[in-house]
Formats: sequence, structure tokens, C-alpha cells
Amino acid sequence: MISKKAWQLILLGTLFSPLLWAETQQQAVEASVRNQISALQTGTIDSNVSSVDSQTLSATLQFIEQTKKQKNDLAALEKQIQKLPQELLEIETRIKDYKDAVDSLKNSEFSGLSLDKLSQKQAEIQAQLQAVQVTLSDLDSRISNGRNLLLNNQKATEENVVRVQEITRLKNTHQANKSMMDRWNAELDYIDANNKFNALLTTNAEKLIELDEEKRSEATAQQQLLQKQLAVLQDVLNAKRLKESEQKALQVESQQVTSGIQNFLIQDELEHNRELSQFWVRQTQALNALSQDDLRTKNVLEGLAQAQRNIEEQISALQGTLVLSKVINQQMQALPTAKLNNDLATSIANVRVHIFEYSQQRDQLYNLDEYVRNITLALEEPLTYEENLALTKLLKERQKLLDDIIKSLNSQLNVSINIENNQKQIDAISSTLQRKLQQQSFWVNSNNPMGLDWIKAFPKLAFSEIAELTKYMSFSNVSKNLLPTALFTGFFLLISLLLNWKKKAIKDRLSKIASQVNTLKNDSHWYTPEAMFWTLLLALPSTLMFFTAYNLIAFLFFDDPISAWRWGVRLTLYWWFFATALSLLRPNGLAYRHFGMPQESNRIFQRIIKQSIWIIGLLLISSIPSQIEMIGYPNDVIGQVMSIVALALCLFVVRPLLDRGITEYQNAKTEDGTIRNVSLFKLLRLVLIVVPISLIVLIVFGYYYTAIYLITHLLNSYFVILIWVFGRYFAYRAVTISARRLAYRRLQEKRQKIREQAAEPSNKDEIKEEESIKLSVVNQQIFRITDLIGWVVLFGLLYVVWSDLISIAYYLDGVILFESNDGDKVEAITLLNLMRAFLYVVVTYALVKNIAGILEVILFSRIKLSKGTPQTITTVFIYTIVVIGGVSAFSALGISWTKIQWIFTALSVGLGFGVREIFGSVVSGSILLFERPIRVGDKVTVGQHTGFITKIRLRSTTLLNSDNMEVVLPNQAFVTDRFINWTLNNTITRLQFFLNVHLDDNLQKARELILQAIAEAPKVVAEPKPAINILRFHDNALEHEIEVFVGELGDRSETLTFLHYRITELLKQHHMRFAFKQLDVNMHTAIEEQQAVKFSENLAK
Repeated sequence: MISKKAWQLILLGTLFSPLLWAETQQQAVEASVRNQISALQTGTIDSNVSSVDSQTLSATLQFIEQTKKQKNDLAALEKQIQKLPQELLEIETRIKDYKDAVDSLKNSEFSGLSLDKLSQKQAEIQAQLQAVQVTLSDLDSRISNGRNLLLNNQKATEENVVRVQEITRLKNTHQANKSMMDRWNAELDYIDANNKFNALLTTNAEKLIELDEEKRSEATAQQQLLQKQLAVLQDVLNAKRLKESEQKALQVESQQVTSGIQNFLIQDELEHNRELSQFWVRQTQALNALSQDDLRTKNVLEGLAQAQRNIEEQISALQGTLVLSKVINQQMQALPTAKLNNDLATSIANVRVHIFEYSQQRDQLYNLDEYVRNITLALEEPLTYEENLALTKLLKERQKLLDDIIKSLNSQLNVSINIENNQKQIDAISSTLQRKLQQQSFWVNSNNPMGLDWIKAFPKLAFSEIAELTKYMSFSNVSKNLLPTALFTGFFLLISLLLNWKKKAIKDRLSKIASQVNTLKNDSHWYTPEAMFWTLLLALPSTLMFFTAYNLIAFLFFDDPISAWRWGVRLTLYWWFFATALSLLRPNGLAYRHFGMPQESNRIFQRIIKQSIWIIGLLLISSIPSQIEMIGYPNDVIGQVMSIVALALCLFVVRPLLDRGITEYQNAKTEDGTIRNVSLFKLLRLVLIVVPISLIVLIVFGYYYTAIYLITHLLNSYFVILIWVFGRYFAYRAVTISARRLAYRRLQEKRQKIREQAAEPSNKDEIKEEESIKLSVVNQQIFRITDLIGWVVLFGLLYVVWSDLISIAYYLDGVILFESNDGDKVEAITLLNLMRAFLYVVVTYALVKNIAGILEVILFSRIKLSKGTPQTITTVFIYTIVVIGGVSAFSALGISWTKIQWIFTALSVGLGFGVREIFGSVVSGSILLFERPIRVGDKVTVGQHTGFITKIRLRSTTLLNSDNMEVVLPNQAFVTDRFINWTLNNTITRLQFFLNVHLDDNLQKARELILQAIAEAPKVVAEPKPAINILRFHDNALEHEIEVFVGELGDRSETLTFLHYRITELLKQHHMRFAFKQLDVNMHTAIEEQQAVKFSENLAK
């Protein structure tokens, strides 16, 4: 009979026999594969077979080894899951122990250790702390990977299913030999083991993540304990150092007291030792303070590193959810901060100097006998034996003091350098985190989109928000703040009453200033600043009343009046700004009296600003609830609605008023009759259309934080631009006053010259024209420079306002639009690259359009250049800017020159044959620009075309002929063909005309009269001299050839007309005649005519 134990063995064998058989079969397959691989390597199998099956056998063995490893990992995972509850309890116990240790840690635990032991213990704790930080980093990575585990396991399972189906299909094909079957079976075994591992891991993923989080909590608690131990140990170490230095200082002082030797040299050395001991005490205190700072900066640095890991993990885990916005705001408020020591570089330099000085003193004491000999040479009497011993003892004590001082200074230097490095890392990490959090906040939606669900939930959310806001209002501060608020209110009311009392006197002063503005003798540069000062004072009473009323409400009815007071100061400054702007635009304000702005447009602009006050106030108030922690951006539904209403008012109320104001401003001409420039206002009109619509769309789609962020920057830009506009008028007014004074002074000088040159009336017109031209050029240059400086200042201020958006834009570098593979290198074109390329194109276009004016203000107006040189320089600059802008735009898109140069090569070859003439003109254009045989303004004759050069481009040149028509000629015509340049090197040209004088007249007198007319001609130059030549005799006249020279081509017609008129006038005055060819005319009677007709008729018959 079989025993019970035998039956149990038979049952176990029956149950596990399939597993044992599978394990045995796998081992047999593995052994067979290894034998075949060994045979292939030794060459016992035919080479043809080895070349076919070698890779298959290697893959089979690899799958077998991976299967074994996967099974071991599965067993380890099962074991870990079984022990997981017990391990969690142990971790909780250790966390509690760490916390208890932190609470019970005292200085007495380290007070019994010596300085050397304390330093050694400090190094050990720092090493443990670094190890804990490494553990924390690893745990953060594991937790981050664990949160993505479900998605990764699901993807791996799907891939395994597809691969199993593929292997099943391959088994039924003609490729299924034994080696391939072994490979596929090994792969199926691996896939099965991998699926089991992934299934178990997915099932227990949350438990494993919980375990890692507990381990992280344990590591954090251990980190806190080690940091506390370091802090306590540093306190004990500092106390011991200070105590040791103070004891040595007391010993030195006691030596001075107990010393019976009265030698002045001994007393001086004792005093020097005492000073050194006191210096050592001060340096020990400084070292202790630096050690505390070093420990503090290390803790802050560790906190920042931990925050960086947490932020990366949270962004990765919560990407695409509304919770991410709330987490980001919390992280921004919870970032560790440290007060940086900005004087550290100076301290390090001073410490280095001290080390050098005291090292020199210590080096002098290495040879005591020589040092004693040197300091006793000047003594009248030599030292006694006892004095010599005392001096030697003092110097040995000083040597020890110097060693301790240098050691303390070296420690200070090392600690200071560590602090400096830590501060740099803190600044870098903090800036990186702030930038990253700001990017995420800007580009992540902070609210739910405004759909039907949002509209249904609005009443409930609005009442909830109002209830939360009412919690911050109470009457508990009335009794406490009543007296200070009353005094505060009374002070500002007193100032307001004083200003109102002086209001009439201020207005009278403004009227007097206005009556003297724009007058020739009484106007002054100081009138406008003074009027601005009085205008600010007139706007102050209403501002103070608003500030007083706000403070009464804030300090009496708010729980946190300080926070409310900050908002009150901001709103008060806005009130003062708008009150001043409205005063400037009143009917007789500075805008009209001082700046010459039309009254009708001022009235409209004043109305626009009044409407803007309510809109800006609504926008400012709408953002207040979102700043409260319990509400925040996600729950601020009232703020969203208020913002949309304010933006709609801006779009439908302010914009139409602005259109009317622009029209009135443009229609009103300036004093000199020119039309006002309204390009800035037109840009503002476009902004008032695009911006409100864009912001409303952002709010509707849930990007409320982004909209508020942009609204804040837009409001700052609004204030900057408004201040800049009035500042620009201030500058124009100052320039106008200076120009008017300069014109008046030159007018006085000109009148004086006219009185002095009354005997020379021929020079009056010339002097008048020359000086007026100079004055206009000066005024034009000053206004251009003022404009240039003003625009530079405006762009600089706007850059300061919007500069933080540059870091936010780097978020777009992660938005990939296109990717390309170049071997192992992957190049991607991101949205940021596209925006950069677009920015380069815009900047290039703006520079090309304005480079002529910029060069005129900066260069051409200051340097006298030859004719046509400015146009050449401008053209070269334009082509250079276009090339640089194009290359920059292509580089921003990842298209380097090496990638596109072959395109230009192919185009140059192909187009060189196809459009040879055009290429020739382009090359000719380059020659014309640099060789400059023609310049803008030259008069040239090319073939049948004669005219003045107006433009020289790279391919063609434009001429303006005498019919005022523009003729476009290819540049090749100026290089390959002949042409005449009338004004290449010398603009002086000869003017020739002919005159016949009657033979009966006085020829010498006629010659003198012609020379007089030539002398009176204003445009005739003295050199070359005019010439009068007699050419030939006629029947009754003598033909004269008159040659004169004029300085400019434009003077030819005017000079010829003047000479003809003047010569005719002079000849008539002296009764001389022009000689003409004589004709004999015979007059016949009527009878003779009738006879002649009859004779003709008879002759015809």
C-alpha cells in the first residue's frame, strides 16, 4: 500500500512535470544552439551553412538569454510586491525617526568634540548629504518614468501582439527550417515572459509609485536631518573657533600687563601682537558669518535643484490639463529665494591682499636672529639678556598668530569662492526655472473655454467668487486704524485745500506764460516745463481726493490694508496721469498753446482719454480677483467677463472716436502749410482693431492668464507711448524756439550787412538766398536728429516693456513644423525659427525703406561728400542689408549657405546663357556704382537720349529728359557704348551765341556794352574769361561770336535769356541797331497790275 507521503510526491510530480519538461526542453535548445555556434566558430560545419545560419543562431541565443533575464526580473518583482506592505511600514518608521531626530537635535551633541573632530564630522555629513541628493534625483526619475508606465506597457503589449501574429504567419511558410523555428520559438518565449512582466507591473504600478514616493519622503526627511546637523555643527564649530581666538587674544593682553620689562621696543612688539590677536578675532567672526552664508546658499541651491526636478516631473505628468496652470502658479510662489551677497568680489579681493601682507610678515620671522638684529640696530643701548629672551618669545608668539590669521584668511577665501560659485548656480537655476514656469504659464490654458457649460455654471461661480471676495472685507480694523487714517486723511485734505486756494494764481501764471509763448522776443525754453509743472499741480487735488477716499475704505474695511494700499498707490498714479493728460488737452492747454495741436482734434482726443479711463480702470479691477490665492485665474469668471466688456468698449467706442480725431488732426495744417504726419495714429487705429479681437478670442478659448499678461504689457505700452508723444512735442518746441532765435539773430546780422553794403546792391540777393538756405538746412538737420533720437528712445522703452516676452518665445522652439534627416543628424524647423525668419524679413524691409534717411541724419548731413557719393553709399548699403537679411532668414530656417550654394551655381550657369544681356547689365551696374563714371544728378547723353541721372540701380539707370519723361536704360549701355557726361569732373560749360552789329555803328562801343552785359550776368563765371570774336563781314554788318562760361548746366537757359535781354536793352539805350539782311520790295499800282495780267493772258495765247 502506497503511503500518504508517496501520494503527495506523485501529485506534485504530476503538477510540475510540464514546467520541468519545458525547462528541460529550453535548456536542451540552448545547449544545442551553443554547440552549433561553437561548431561554426571552429569550422567543423560547412562554410555555406555557417554563412546562412550564423545570424539566426546568434539571435536565438540572444532571445534565450533575454527570456532568462526577464524571468529573473519577474521573480524579483513578485518578491518585491510581496514585501511591499512591510517595506512601507519600515519606511514610515524611519521617516518618523528622522523627524524625531530633527526635533531633538541640540548643540550639546557636538559640543564635546574638538575642532579637528568637528571638521571631520562636517565632511562626513556633507558626503552623506550628497549621496542623499543623488538618491533623490534617481527617485524623481523613477517616479517620472513610473507615471508613464501604463502608456509604455500598453504600447509594448500592442507591439508584442503584432509580432506574435507575424511569427505565426512565418511558421507556415517555406522558410520554416529547424534553425528558424528555434529562433521564433525563443522569441515567442521572450514575448510571453515580457507580457507577464508588463501585466504584473501594470497591475501594481500605483503601489510601486507609492513605494518610490515614500522612499523620496524618507530621503527628504534624511536630507532635512543632515541639513539640521550641518547647521548645528557649524554653530558649534564657529563658537569653538571664536572661543579659541578670544582666549589667545586674552593671553596676549595678559602678557602685556604682566610684562615687567619697560623697554619701549618690547612694549611696541607686545602692542603689535595684541593688534594681531584682535584682528584674528575679527577674522574668525567673519569666517563664522561666511560659513553660515555658505551653508544657507547650499541649502537654497539644493532646494532649487529639488524644485527643478519636481517641476520637470509635474509638467511631464500634467501636460494638457488645467491642473498644470494651478501647479505652475504654486511653484512660482514656492521657489526658494536667497539674498545674494553683491559685495563678495570686493571681499575676496581684500582677503587676497591680507593674505599677501601677512604672509610677508610671517616670512620675515622665519629667521628670528636676523629679524632681531635688524630691529635692534637703531637702538642706542643693546638689549639685555632678559630683554632679548622676552623679545624672542614675543616674536615666536607672533609667528603662531600669523599662522592662525593666514589659515583663517585662507578659509575665508575658500568659503567666499564657494559662496560665489553657489550664488552663480542659484542665479542660473532660478532664472531658468522662472523662465520655464513663465513659458508654461503663458502657453498653457488657465481656464475652461467659454462654452455652454461655462455659461450654465457662470451664476454659481460668480456668486462663489463674490462670497470669497467679501471674506476680505470686515469692520474689525475700524477701531484700530481710525485715528491714523483720520490723520492721514487730514494731511492730504490740507494739501488739496492749499492747492485749491492757490488755483487762481496758478491759472493766472499759466495764462501769462501762454500769452508770451510763440512770440519773438519774450518766448523761453523754460516756459513749457514751468507750465507743465503748474499743470501737474492743478491735477493733484482731484488725485489726492481719490487717494484719500481709497485709503479710508482700504484701512477701515479690509483685513489686509497693506496689499490694498499697494493697489491704491498704483490706481492713484494712473489717476494723476490721466488728470494731467486731460489738462494738457483742454481748449487753452499746453497741447494747443505750446505744441500747436488743433483744438478740434484735442477735444476729440480728450474725449478718447476720458473713455479710456473707464476702460483701463475696468481692466485693472478685473485682474484683482485673479491675484487672490483662493480664487486664482481658473475661478475668476467675473474678471473674464469684465475684461471682455472692456475690450469690446475699446473696439466699438474708442476706435470710432480715434478715427474722427485722426481726421481732424490731419486736416489741420501746420504753420508752414504742411500736412501733419498721422502714421503713428494710423498704426494705433490698426492696433485698436486687432488687439481687442485677439484678446477676446484668447479669453474665450481659456487663455485668461495669457490675455491678462498681454493686457498688462499693452497698458504699460499705452502709457509709454502717450508720455513719449508729449515728450516729443516738448523736444519739437525746444528746437522751434532755438530755430526762431537763430533766424532772428541771422536776420539782424543780415540787416547790418545790408546797411554796410548799401553801395553794392548786386550782392544783396545772393547773400539773402545763401543764408536762408543754410538756415533751412540747419533746421531740417536738427529736426531729423530729434526725430531719430525720439524713435530710438521709444523703441528702447518698448523693448524694456516687452523684453520678458523674448524668453517666453523660446517655448515655441519646441513646436516642430518640419523635420529632416541628414545621416545621423536630425534638423528641425520650429515655429520659433519661422518667427525669427519673419522678423529678419520685417527688419530688413524696414531698414531698406529707411536707410536713406538714417544715413542722411547720421552721415551725409555731417560730412561733405562729392556729387553722387551719397546715392552710391545708400545703394551699396541697401544691397548689403538685403543680402545679410536674406542669409539670416535662411539660416533661421536651418538652410545654410552650403545647402543652397549649388542652387545659385546652377542658376548662374543656366541664366548666364539664357539672360546674358541682363547679367551683363547687372555686372555693369556694379561697375557704375564703384567706378562712378556717372552719378545721380549728372547730365549725360547716351545715343539719342539726353537728360539728368535720377536713379542708378543694379540693372538699369533712369534719366529725366527735357520733356520731363523718365527714360530707363540698361547699365550695359554706359559700359560698352560711348556716352557723354556733361558734368563728370567739371560742371562749367561754354555758352555760345552770335550777334550782328551794323557797320555804321561804333563797334568799340558795342563791344564795351556787350562786356557790360556779361559782367552783370550773375551766373557767368570769371574763369575761363568771356570772349568776343569777330567772325566775318556781311553786306552791312559785322558778325560777332560771344563765348561765356556758366558754373552749372541749369544756369545755361537763364544766362542766355538774361544776356539777350540785357544786350538788346543796352544797344537801344545807345541808339545802336542790329544788322539784318536787306530785301528790296517794289510796290505796283492797280493799272499796272491790270496791264500785267492782260500781258500774261496774251502771252499764254
